[in-house]
Amino acid sequence: MTLLTAVLFYFGWASSDAESTALGLQDSLFHLSTSDYLLRSVQALFLPAWVVAGAALAAVGLHRWAADEPRRTAWAARRLRFAWLPPLALLAPYRLHPGLFDLLIPLSAIIGFLLTAYARTRPPPATPEASGTTGLTGTRRRHHQRVWALTVLISVLLLFWAVYAYAGVVGRGRAAETARSMSTKDPAVVVFSKYDLMIRGGGSCYFRVLEKGSAFGFRYSGLRLFHIAGDRVYVVPVRWSPGEGTVWVLEKSDSVRVEYVSGPAGRAEKCE
Repeated sequence: MTLLTAVLFYFGWASSDAESTALGLQDSLFHLSTSDYLLRSVQALFLPAWVVAGAALAAVGLHRWAADEPRRTAWAARRLRFAWLPPLALLAPYRLHPGLFDLLIPLSAIIGFLLTAYARTRPPPATPEASGTTGLTGTRRRHHQRVWALTVLISVLLLFWAVYAYAGVVGRGRAAETARSMSTKDPAVVVFSKYDLMIRGGGSCYFRVLEKGSAFGFRYSGLRLFHIAGDRVYVVPVRWSPGEGTVWVLEKSDSVRVEYVSGPAGRAEKCE
């Protein structure tokens, strides 16, 4: 459970960092909490979780198939003892597509090391596990434990590498989706303020409030909701893009009121 929580948190942070970088920002600007990182990782990890579950079921089935016939076990063990070598071949074309091979190399290496440990800890087919003296059996058991301990350690390190690579893919995908949906899906934002907040440019609208008795003197529209963290509201102008644009950070207070407008009519608002 501790390892799972660590992986979820790490994935949430890595994907948020990749998303922020793709948007030309920094993850630290949004003050995300531990819960935010965990929640952001759950949805994206559904597919990998199903893949891992399917691979585990396939491994169990193959083990039973090999264990039913000693010759099959011996044949598989001889060929899997060096299963950690083929993933090294992926290092040669790494520069052709670093983003892809950053994910393929650790995943294939994990599989290779697990298969190697499995092959090297199988008992000889012609010798039952219980045969021999007690000292010999204990020595073999300790050797197997060391092999699996080292394999698990290497696999965990490779797992974090794979998680970071996959998080980068997810984060960049989220950033692209954010850029596409800014003017079509995200709610429009209208800001009223007692003081001039100097929100200008990018298609944002600036008005003076002239109604008598109003507690606010300025109104801003042509904005889109970007993010909310506690009392902070992050807004961008309607023509914002990752390569060019400003993110304004507003803190809710008695002098600032933030309204959210949904629907096409609100998003189509123009400065008049």
